Amino acid sequence: MLRSTTLSLFLLLGATMHSQNFKFGKVSKKEVSEEKHALEPDADAAVLYSYQRTFYEYNQNTGFRIITEFHQRIKIYTKDGFDWATKEISAKKGTIDEDVNRIKGITYNLVNGKVEETKLDRDNIFQEDASKYRKVTKFTMPAVKEGSVVEFEYQKVSDELSASMDRIPLQYTIPMNKLVVDVTIPEFLNFGAYNNPKAAFYVNVKQGSEPYNRTFTKSIRNSEYNGKVTTHQTRTSNIDYLQNTYMVDEENIPSMKVENHVDHIANYAAFLDWELKFTKFPNSGFQNYSQTWEGVSKSIYQDNGFQSELRRSNFYDDELDALLGTLSDPEEKARKIFNFVKQKVKWNDYIGFVTENGLKDAYEEGSGNTGDVNLLLVSMLKYARLDANPVLVSTTSNGVPLFPTKNGFNYLVASVQLDGKTILMDATDSYAAPGELPKRARNWQGRLIREDGTSEWVNLLPNYFSENSTRLNLEITDNGIKGKYINTIDGLHAKNFRMQHNSVKNAETSLAESLSGYQISNVEVADFERLGNGISRNYQFQTTNGREDIGDKVYFKPLLFNTTSENPFKADERTYPIYFNYPIKEHNLVNIMIPDGYEVVSLPESMIVKLKDNSGEFKYLVNQNGKYLRVDSEINISQTVFPADEYEIIQKFYNNIIEKQNESIVLKKISKDGLEERADSGR
Repeated sequence: MLRSTTLSLFLLLGATMHSQNFKFGKVSKKEVSEEKHALEPDADAAVLYSYQRTFYEYNQNTGFRIITEFHQRIKIYTKDGFDWATKEISAKKGTIDEDVNRIKGITYNLVNGKVEETKLDRDNIFQEDASKYRKVTKFTMPAVKEGSVVEFEYQKVSDELSASMDRIPLQYTIPMNKLVVDVTIPEFLNFGAYNNPKAAFYVNVKQGSEPYNRTFTKSIRNSEYNGKVTTHQTRTSNIDYLQNTYMVDEENIPSMKVENHVDHIANYAAFLDWELKFTKFPNSGFQNYSQTWEGVSKSIYQDNGFQSELRRSNFYDDELDALLGTLSDPEEKARKIFNFVKQKVKWNDYIGFVTENGLKDAYEEGSGNTGDVNLLLVSMLKYARLDANPVLVSTTSNGVPLFPTKNGFNYLVASVQLDGKTILMDATDSYAAPGELPKRARNWQGRLIREDGTSEWVNLLPNYFSENSTRLNLEITDNGIKGKYINTIDGLHAKNFRMQHNSVKNAETSLAESLSGYQISNVEVADFERLGNGISRNYQFQTTNGREDIGDKVYFKPLLFNTTSENPFKADERTYPIYFNYPIKEHNLVNIMIPDGYEVVSLPESMIVKLKDNSGEFKYLVNQNGKYLRVDSEINISQTVFPADEYEIIQKFYNNIIEKQNESIVLKKISKDGLEERADSGR
C-alpha cells in the first residue's frame, strides 16, 4: 500500500509539473497556497523550478563571450526555509572580470485569497569584494513569510575563455521539482564534463551537437566630402560552426540528506564540473590546457609571485634577527616565528592563495589575506634556514577538485620539516599552535610546492590524538553525591575550547553554569593562554542528583555528567562517509569510596570492544578493592573517515558505549553489625 501511495504521488507531481507555467512571473495560486512538499513533507523549502542556460555569444569585433542565464522559483514552507530567499552570486574580478546584471525578483504571497506580488527593489541589491579576485552580488527577497514563493533571475557575463566554466549545482539540501540545464559550447573549445563521483544521486547529462550559423553585415565608410561620410559598400560575412551541447532535464530530485559527522555536505552533492582541455580556433594553433597536478603546482609557484616574494627579506630581517637572537633549536625557531607572524600581520578575512599587494605591504600595514599571512610565514621560516614550503589548499566550502586546475585551490598554509615530520601551520588562526589547522583548511589533501618545481600531496587531517581526560573522585553521601572534577584537554580539543570561551574568566564562568542541579566551587582553569599546551580544569561539586534511592538500595551511574546518553548515529541507513574531525581519545577515570553502612550489590561487567584494523576501541573496566571502586572508561577513534558501508558497525560501537556507560552501580544499606537492613526486621 505504501509503495502504491508513493508511486501515486510521483505520478501526480509529474503531471502537475507538466501543466505548470515556468515563465518568469507566471506563478500560480496553487504554488503559493501549497503547505507541504508532496514528496518530502518535512522540507523547509523546495526549488519548484531551476533553469540555467550557458552559451557563447560571438561578436565580430570582440570575439566570444560566455553568457549564463539563471532563473529559480523557490517555495518557502517554514521559517527555517527563509535563508533560501537570500542569494549570493560569486564572480571574478581583476584581470578576469565577470559582470552580474539583469537581476529581477518577485515575492508572491497569498493575501485574502489572492496572489500578491512584491518586487525586488534595486536598492536592495548589493555588491562587495570577497577578495582581490572575487566579488559577491547579494540580495534578499522582500516580504518573505511562511508560504511565500520567491522567484528571481539574473545573468552573468564573462569575456574570459581560457578559464573553466563554473561548477553547475544539480542538487540541494532541499528537494527540487524541476531542473533544466542547457549548455552550448563552440567546437573550438573542448571541455570535459564531470559528474561528482562522491554524490549519491546521479543526474543524466545528454550530450549532442548542433550547427550554428549567423550572418554579419558591416557598412564600409571609405570617403568624406564636405564633412559628410559616404558609404560606398556593404560587406557581408558568415560564421558557422558546430556546437557541442549538454542538456539536463530532470524532475523530482531528492534533497541531500543531512547527517551527523559529515565533513562538508556540498562535497557529496550532485554537480557538473568542467575542464577546458584544449582550444583549436580557425587559423590558429592547437592550445593545450590539460594539466597535471605537478604542472599546476609549478605554474602557481612561478606565475603568482611565490618565487620572487619568498626571496625578499630586507623589510623584516632586522626585526627577525632581534627576535631569534642566538636561538638554534629548530622547533623553538619555528614556534617563535609562527607567533611573531600572528601578532604582526592580522588576517583581513579574505581567502586566497596568492598575495594581494605583496608581502612587504602586508608586513608594513599589518594586514593581509590568507596568502599574504602564510606566505610571509614561509618566507621567515626559510630566512631562519628551516626547510619550509607553501601548501596549496582547497577549503571545505570550495570542495575537492576533480581534475588538475588552479581553480581547485583557494587557500594557502605553511609547512616546515622538523625531526623528519611535516608540520602544517596557519598564522591566520589566532588560537592555533604549530600542527593545528583551522577546520576550514582541513579538507583532505593539500599540495606542497617547492622552489625546484617539485610538489607532493600532504594529508591535511591530523594524525595525532586530541585527548579529553577526566578524573572524578566521588563520595556517596546521605543527601547525594559530592566529589572533585579534574580534567585535562589537549590538541584540537584545547584549541576549540579556547575559541569557544576566548578568556579564562569566560571559561570559569561557563564551567560554573554548565551543570544544572550541581553546586560548583573552587573552579580553576590553568594554561589557557599557552597555545599548543593542554588546558586543565578543576572544581569541586556536590549534588542531590545523580543517584536514585529505591528502598534500601542506591543506584547511580558512575560517570555522572560525563555519561554518553545519546547515539549520534540514529538513522537506519547512511549515505555519506562518517567523518570525525580528528583522532579523539575520551578517557574517564572514576574513583568511588563506598560509604560506611553500604555494600556493593551489583557492578557493571567490564567490556572491551574494538573496531577493525585498530581504528577504534571502547574499554569499560570495573574493579573493586575493599571499600573502593574504580571505573575506567576510554573511547579511542584513531581513524578520521569511515566509509558509509561501515555505518552499521560504527552505530553498534556507539550503542555499546551508551549501554555500558548508562549501567548503574547498586549499593545496599547494611546494619551496624554487618547484616542487611530489612524493612520487615521486626517480624
